[in-house]
Amino acid sequence: MSSPSIIYLVTRTHGRRTHLLPHESLKAISRSRSLPEIVDHLLRSDYAVNISRIPSEELDSVRLEKIFSEMLVERLFTVTKDARGGVKEFLEAYSARIEVENLKRILRAKHAQEEIEEDDLIPLRREHTLVNFQALTKAENVEEAVSLLRETVYASITNKLDSYRRLGSSIVLESYLDNVYFNRLWEGMERLPGVTGVRRLVGEEVDLRNILLILTLKRREIPSRLAEEMAIPIFYRLSRNVVKSLFQKELIDALEALSGTVYRPVAQELLKSREPTSSIETVASKHLYNDASSALNDMFLELGYVIAYMLLCEREARSLTTVTTALDLGVPEASLQERLLF
Repeated sequence: MSSPSIIYLVTRTHGRRTHLLPHESLKAISRSRSLPEIVDHLLRSDYAVNISRIPSEELDSVRLEKIFSEMLVERLFTVTKDARGGVKEFLEAYSARIEVENLKRILRAKHAQEEIEEDDLIPLRREHTLVNFQALTKAENVEEAVSLLRETVYASITNKLDSYRRLGSSIVLESYLDNVYFNRLWEGMERLPGVTGVRRLVGEEVDLRNILLILTLKRREIPSRLAEEMAIPIFYRLSRNVVKSLFQKELIDALEALSGTVYRPVAQELLKSREPTSSIETVASKHLYNDASSALNDMFLELGYVIAYMLLCEREARSLTTVTTALDLGVPEASLQERLLF
């Protein structure tokens, strides 16, 4: 039986779920032929207030992405405000996925020697992060950016600089950030009541992140020994031995081996794809979000319901950004449909 505080939190989340865009609305938006057509759909949603503040002639995919990101942050941290004690701490740690995404954007930009400003990040209030993003965006290079993380939970990322220099890829540092993030969540779960549903969603995401890492590194032909060091050392429905064997196989062989696991739908979808290596993240994310949708029915009064809701908030923001950006760039509709997360 869940505690009164968890029942209160889940009940509040049930109400918030009704503010997510229905699946039919997302489908209609994805078929829109112009940004004004998308805006017309969104003016009948929770996005209306923020969109209406911007003159129509100034609305573009960049402005809209900022609005979608702000809504995502507001939704995630509104949930944490309703929580108490250890559950609140866990949900704050879960919401740090926004912080991690921002750090990845900065490290990618520094690696590519591209300019990046705070406006290019998902907006986070100071109360929601201890990371000084302003200083990080002004860092001269990757090494300086990493050094600025010494006083944060990501401090030991400095130990990955040699591997980063050796491989010449920011994925070394990005995978380390995932390691820190998911290890904190996994440890935090041990202190939570009734974690079965939470473990299912977090564990599945860890498995999918490792699958994504394995297949991405194969595409870049990074040696399996070095690749194995980057994996998240948490094994939910993929055993350590299975993960190790996947690292050692060629791409197609790895996908066929993956077909013999619970992630067969992911493997089969990628094997059918014309360009499996470019579809990896979309297919893995879609699988996770679909499971989150199912969890809303399976975990009706469990804490897992809250995690499922937070994942679907993320899906909505990412999906809307994908559609509006594709329209701005003139991406063919068939290509856009392949990138959708619902």
